[in-house]
Amino acid sequence: MSSHVVHAKMLIGGEWVDGATHFEVRNPARPADVVGTAVRARKEDVLEAIAAAKKTQLSWAKLSFVERAEMLEAGIAAYEEGIEQRGILYTQENGRVLAEALGELRSVPISQRLTLELAPKLDEGRQLAAANGRTIVSYIPFGVVVSIVPWNAPVTLAFLQVVPALLAGNAVVVKPPESCPLAVTEALGVLASKLPQGLINVVTGKSSEIGDTLTLHPDVAKIGFTGGIPAAKLIMSNAAQTIKNVTLELGGNDAAIVLKDVDLGEQTMRRMAHGAFAATGQVCMAVKRVYVHEEVAPAFIDAFSRVVDQYVIGDGLKNGITMGPMHTSSGRQGALALVEDSRKRGATVRSLGQVVNDVDFNEGYFVRPTIVTDIDDDAPLMVEEQFCPVLPITTFRDVNEVVARANASIFGLCASVWSRDVDAALPIARRMEAGTVFVNTHGVAGVNRKAPYGGIKQSGIGSKASVEGVMEYLQLQTITTVER
Repeated sequence: MSSHVVHAKMLIGGEWVDGATHFEVRNPARPADVVGTAVRARKEDVLEAIAAAKKTQLSWAKLSFVERAEMLEAGIAAYEEGIEQRGILYTQENGRVLAEALGELRSVPISQRLTLELAPKLDEGRQLAAANGRTIVSYIPFGVVVSIVPWNAPVTLAFLQVVPALLAGNAVVVKPPESCPLAVTEALGVLASKLPQGLINVVTGKSSEIGDTLTLHPDVAKIGFTGGIPAAKLIMSNAAQTIKNVTLELGGNDAAIVLKDVDLGEQTMRRMAHGAFAATGQVCMAVKRVYVHEEVAPAFIDAFSRVVDQYVIGDGLKNGITMGPMHTSSGRQGALALVEDSRKRGATVRSLGQVVNDVDFNEGYFVRPTIVTDIDDDAPLMVEEQFCPVLPITTFRDVNEVVARANASIFGLCASVWSRDVDAALPIARRMEAGTVFVNTHGVAGVNRKAPYGGIKQSGIGSKASVEGVMEYLQLQTITTVER
């Protein structure tokens, strides 16, 4: 067991509240180690949190966007203190390597300050000419917003929902992931400490026990959710009971199309590898299937494999480690099952990377980065969102054919095109059925934080980031006058 076990309480109405029962949070690299515990919230806790949010929201909504932004800036400045220690805790409960954890935590102030910069423009609203007076289009909040956060990037994704919702004039109730609630609860508490009490409420617990209360409550007007399609369907069904608004960021099965003029240099291959294997492949917007022009496929696979084989797998807190474990035992078992299924179908499987310690590897939820070739399009590894460090690579001959194959998916989160000729790649990028398309990069490293981000098809509803991300948490109000 860890020498220091963190206990996460709930934040309700400005007070840290404990509960009668708790659940354990374990280290994916060392599952015998308990990193911390968290309160197992009851329905009554959720009701109190929603009531506290509703009470505080009315006065918060009376402030201007600029006034709210100034207070949120104070919270973000406070959040910046203690990032190093929070990163260690995050690595212990999540499994991702420390450098990745710190990178995520440090990115939050950068992205959210871009959101706060939108405040003056939002205060302006719009004024239109009218026949006998004026028409004023302004923005009003929903009221109480529920934010349901996943485990794979909980701090980033919580702030990506919470800060725009608060800037818009809402109050929030946040449900952290039950397997990884510690760092995000602490971070939200720091932000909340600089804001009116009750504006941010955090209820930890199991979705199966408190999810319906959060999503059915009539005082909740909006739900922001990041996660999988099955849970999203349940949330939409619950939201329909009182016609709640929803923003959903769901899964992806991102296709990367590699043209025959691709740059096979190490820098490009590193960008591709990072796009596929960052956070051990547990990223919605990761490269999840690669289509390579048949003329360059052997050279591409060799160049890409050389880079991936440099990954060092182990406990993310140790020096020199570049890939940590998967987050859960079930995730690891799912990855291994996909690999075994691919083998049975006759595919070629190549496990790469260097394992630091075989004993640790076998005890933790580790999976080596794996490349699968000679695989058919209908294989589960090609069709499903595998969410693991197992990457299928197949070939194509004709661009029209490969675009059709890449688009033949229920998902539409991200995609990428790889070519030395960007001008030639752009028309192909525009044909991809995805909310975000990259050229010569893929994933978080290629995101422009000033641009909106969201999926199409079954990869989601609505946008995050930029002004569109704030507008997700606002309603339009039009006032027209007669003055002559």
